[in-house]
Amino acid sequence: MEVHHHSHHPKKWKEYLTEFLMLFLAVSLGFFAENLREEHVEKEREHELAKSLYNEMRADSIDLDFAIAARVKKEFYLNYLYENYTGDSDVDSIQKKNQVAQMVGLTSTSPTIFEPRNAIIHQLESSGMMRYFKDEKIQADLHDIINRAEKIKTRLQGENEIYQKFVLPITLKYRNMEMVRKFTRDDANGKTFFGALDDYIKSDTVYRFPKVVIPANDFQELHKIFEYYRFLVSSTRRGIFIQYKQTNTELLKDLREYYKF
Repeated sequence: MEVHHHSHHPKKWKEYLTEFLMLFLAVSLGFFAENLREEHVEKEREHELAKSLYNEMRADSIDLDFAIAARVKKEFYLNYLYENYTGDSDVDSIQKKNQVAQMVGLTSTSPTIFEPRNAIIHQLESSGMMRYFKDEKIQADLHDIINRAEKIKTRLQGENEIYQKFVLPITLKYRNMEMVRKFTRDDANGKTFFGALDDYIKSDTVYRFPKVVIPANDFQELHKIFEYYRFLVSSTRRGIFIQYKQTNTELLKDLREYYKF
């Protein structure tokens, strides 16, 4: 019986080259496809982060506008106290304006405080995702807004320390707490402090409280405090608040232009 042996011819170098090229092409295509997928994912992530950042900065802008408006109002009433306050008056219209000026100028501080929203920016910093933003203008805006926010934090801490140390002691000494109580308890009727105060300003009502007697020497100190506090509130608004507003506006504009929001 004849036995047929399969002959094993060695592959030619062209066959090896063809197999190598096909394997190389398959690996390269896989690598290229994976890069495309990662690039697509990064693009989507970048756009999501940009949109979240845009919404956060827009909300920031609204909060800042509110704080600036509150400071302008506070400055107005502090200036009124500096120029006109000579103690409690028997004239209802003057006494009412004194009451409002004291409440807005000296008692309410929280509306003038601005705390930048920085959740998205902190996420970008801590996770290294700043790299997602390739545009140089947006990168520069982000660094600027971070620096501005830090300056606001430092400034407001200093402002609060001055208020607690110099403004509050002398003004609290002669503050009409019956008046404070009247306005701050109106929230039990569903009204905020400023809502109750605005209603009072627009009304013909005049609240009469026991008069506060201020010695002449303390009047001089009070007037210095009125003006110094006005200067402090104003310089914060005109300085770092406006600078932050400008940087915020620039960042919003650049985000809109680059990402077509």
